[in-house]
Amino acid sequence: MPGTDPREAARIVMGECHGLPFLPELPGRGPGSDQAGRTLSMLVDLPVDVTPRGWRLSDSRGRLARVAADLLDRDSDALEEADEQARDPETNPTVAERLLQVRVLGPWSLAAGLELSGGLPVLTDRGARRDLASSLAEGVASRSVRLAERLRSGIRVVLDEPLLWRVAAGTVPAPSHFDPVAAVPAERLALALSRFADTLRAAGVDQVLLRPPTTTAPDSPQFFSAFAEPPRGETPLDGLVLESEPLYTARAHDALDAAGTVLGDGRILQLEGAAGPVRSGDAQAGVERAASALLAFLDRVTAPRYESLSQLVLTPTIRRVTTDEVSAARALAAARHVAETAPRLAE
Repeated sequence: MPGTDPREAARIVMGECHGLPFLPELPGRGPGSDQAGRTLSMLVDLPVDVTPRGWRLSDSRGRLARVAADLLDRDSDALEEADEQARDPETNPTVAERLLQVRVLGPWSLAAGLELSGGLPVLTDRGARRDLASSLAEGVASRSVRLAERLRSGIRVVLDEPLLWRVAAGTVPAPSHFDPVAAVPAERLALALSRFADTLRAAGVDQVLLRPPTTTAPDSPQFFSAFAEPPRGETPLDGLVLESEPLYTARAHDALDAAGTVLGDGRILQLEGAAGPVRSGDAQAGVERAASALLAFLDRVTAPRYESLSQLVLTPTIRRVTTDEVSAARALAAARHVAETAPRLAE
């Protein structure tokens, strides 16, 4: 979300999507308020600090790590306050109907971006990687479940993995050419994410979604299908978060197949950018065009139109909600209007 005021961001969130609120991120406040800082502030018994190259494991928690934890507390308090102000006991959803969505960096991208004390990525040390995943799961579950209880809602965690394809391709940057970071097979990535999600659910999280990279470098192969279907004997992730534009134009065949698999299994598909651009003076026509495009996408993946709509979550792209407060509110409202219009057009 744009700006630096957590109360204003929370007010917009609760005003436009009270049925599926999310914990806003305000990176405009500076270091420690970005996604990496927020996620690292949730770690349990693994202190971190900042070096000129970025975040690093350390013997004690650094000043910026303390700032990140304080900002997360403020964001949580602001969201609870906005929820109390927006709540109407007669019309608002019950706990069973509502989920709070919290986005964090997933364990693989966090291990690729966080350094050991010697400067190498945590990804290069299997033991450190395992400790980091365990600490992350415990901290994310504890923080998110506590906040959901304060909001009297369930909890959905989105694991954002922007470096996933680089981890799979072995192209994660290393401090030296003499210490390259080895590629991790897609099957191992998928297995670890499935078990990480199991840990979160065992700790009280209701749903765990994966957000793989929406863009990729030419040397980083995409393995959407590896995460759409669970490894043998494992519990599947509860859904995927994908960018709508490549799916709508059929430019990402692997992603399109993964979307169809997720919907066919009855799981959640979150589409970024499905509401289309917001244009003044053409609001209703734009909403209907976006809803029609959404239904055409369902036809393309041979998913039943009406029945599949309950499995979809529509969100704006990050770019559209971080411009300014007015644009953020309009983008969220547009997604809600498309979600309300699609069932009518599907009949």
